[in-house]
Amino acid sequence: MQYINVRNVSEALYRTVQALQTIGEEVETRNGKALEFPYPVVTCYTHSRERVLFYPDRDANPYFHLMESFWMLAGKNDVDWISKYNGRINNYSDDGVTFHGAYGYRWKHWFGFDQLEVAIQRLLSYENDRRTVVGMWDPAKDFSTGNDGKDYPCNTQIMFWVRDDTLNMTVCNRSNDMIWGAYGANAVHMSVLLEYMAARIDCAVGRYYQFSNNLHAYKDTLEKVINIQPDYDPYLHLGDNGHYNPKPLVDEPACFDKELMCWMNNESCSFTNSYFEEVLTPMDFSWSAWKAKNIDEAVRHAENIQELAWRKACVEWLTRRW
Repeated sequence: MQYINVRNVSEALYRTVQALQTIGEEVETRNGKALEFPYPVVTCYTHSRERVLFYPDRDANPYFHLMESFWMLAGKNDVDWISKYNGRINNYSDDGVTFHGAYGYRWKHWFGFDQLEVAIQRLLSYENDRRTVVGMWDPAKDFSTGNDGKDYPCNTQIMFWVRDDTLNMTVCNRSNDMIWGAYGANAVHMSVLLEYMAARIDCAVGRYYQFSNNLHAYKDTLEKVINIQPDYDPYLHLGDNGHYNPKPLVDEPACFDKELMCWMNNESCSFTNSYFEEVLTPMDFSWSAWKAKNIDEAVRHAENIQELAWRKACVEWLTRRW
């Protein structure tokens, strides 16, 4: 087993790309040729809130990554809302209406109850609990549908545990595309979930472990990131004197879920959690301006994002298209 201990997703992508080129084995898949690690890989993030990926060669879409994370927290599975930020995601829906494997829906609705709420109550009720497991893989539905479906959960379960007033999390993944999944979207999705859960139980954010049973990269996309530089860590240049402190996702845990649904449904609300108005709203305005081909206005709204990392990522993403 390969164990990779990193500060953040930027370091994780660089180190894993280098390792894969050294020990990766070529395989033929239904999606083309890939390089895969010959054994499972565990990635440990010590600063998972440094979740934004900046490498220009990777060209990660910050709008989609963050919006999809909040779409998940809301327990959604609809194509309509999230496809605003990535039209190609429609290709992964079997019926064009919902996604079979949507993580957030599986967290909150799929099994007939809200797993996140049950997990929160367990963590609050039982000191040093080791049974707080949130499931995403449903054998009754995910085995029985054969190989014809377009969307099966790649992340299969999540385990939470508290030690020293700090919430830690392990995510298990059956098949992980390291460029688009593990060190792209998943690093945002799951670190947002960890921070949300920590706020709900009034704990510090601890370590995020990603267990990838099969970690791989498709050769055509791997070529795009082969030349990323090891010293390209913009977090060292954010904030005062290089001390970057991410804006908290949650200010008032008791109101967060209600305000999240108000924001997503574009309903009038007096927000007590500032992330909605100070980060998500200007980001959404920026994206809408970009889609309307008004890049000057898109940049202006992006520069109003009150979170340094997301502001930088959005402005740079737009600038690369200017």
